[in-house]
Amino acid sequence: MVLAALLAASPLAAAEPTRLVIEPQAGLPPAANRLVAGPHPWVASVMELVGLDAPGPDIRVILAPESSPFARAVPAWVSGYTDGVSNAVVLLAERTPSYPDGGLEEVLAHEVAHVLIHRASGGRKVPRWFDEGLAMLAARSWRLRDETELALGVLSGPRVPLWKLDDLFQGDRREVEHGYALSGTLVQDLLDRYGPAVPRIVLARLARGDVFDEAMRSATGASILDIGEAFYARQASLKRWIPILTSTAALWFAISLLAIVAGIRKRRRRMEFEDEAGGSDFSRES
Repeated sequence: MVLAALLAASPLAAAEPTRLVIEPQAGLPPAANRLVAGPHPWVASVMELVGLDAPGPDIRVILAPESSPFARAVPAWVSGYTDGVSNAVVLLAERTPSYPDGGLEEVLAHEVAHVLIHRASGGRKVPRWFDEGLAMLAARSWRLRDETELALGVLSGPRVPLWKLDDLFQGDRREVEHGYALSGTLVQDLLDRYGPAVPRIVLARLARGDVFDEAMRSATGASILDIGEAFYARQASLKRWIPILTSTAALWFAISLLAIVAGIRKRRRRMEFEDEAGGSDFSRES
C-alpha cells in the first residue's frame, strides 16, 4: 500500500488529459470529420508544458463553417480563436490555415493551449507574446519551413522592445505575423537557454500573485530588459551572416566546393573500378 501511494504521488505519473468535446456544425467539409474522430494525444504534452496536473473542465471545440456568425466575427485570415476564459475554442475548418498555423489539428492544439495557459496562470494577465509563443510550441508547428519563415521575419523586421511586442498583435496582418515570428522565436530561445521548466515556473508564479516580470526573474534569474537585450544581440549576430551567406562570392564558393567533392568522388569510383578490374585479371591468369 505504501509503494502504491508513493507511485501515485510520483511526478512521473501522467496527468489525466483535459477532455475535448468536439461540436461540429452543419455544412462542414468531410475533412473536418477526421478531427472529430481522432484521438488528441498532444493534450497531455501541452498540460505538462504549462504545468497543469489536473484535467479541469472539458474544453468545447466548435467546428464552424464559413457561413456561420463565428466566421464573420473575425478577419478572413483567422482559422481559429478563443478567449481563453470560456473553456471553448472555435475552428473555421474551411479556411486554409495560414502562417503560423499548419493543419487543422495544429490550429486546434494552438487554441487549446491558450485555454490551458489561462488555467495554469490562475487567470492572471499573461503578455500576449508569451501566450502566443507558448501556443506555437504547443502546436508543434516548428517544422523547417516554419523555422525559416520565423527567422527571416525576425531578422528582416524592426527591433521591437519586449514591453511593446504585444502592440504588434493590434496591427494589420503583416504586423501580426511579425508579432508571431518574434514571439515564437523568443519563447523557443527562452527554453533553449533556461530549460523547459520556464513556462511552468512563470505560470505558477503568476497564479500565486506575482507580476510577469517577477515571475520571469524567478524562472530565469534575468530581468525582462536583460532577456530582450540578450535575445536581440543573438539575432544581430545571425543577421551579420546573412549578407555573407547570400552573396555572389558565397554562391560561387559553394558551387566550387560541390565541384571539388564531385571530382573526388568520381576519382575514387574510377580507382575502385581499376582495382576490381585488376583483381579480376589476376584471378583469370592464376
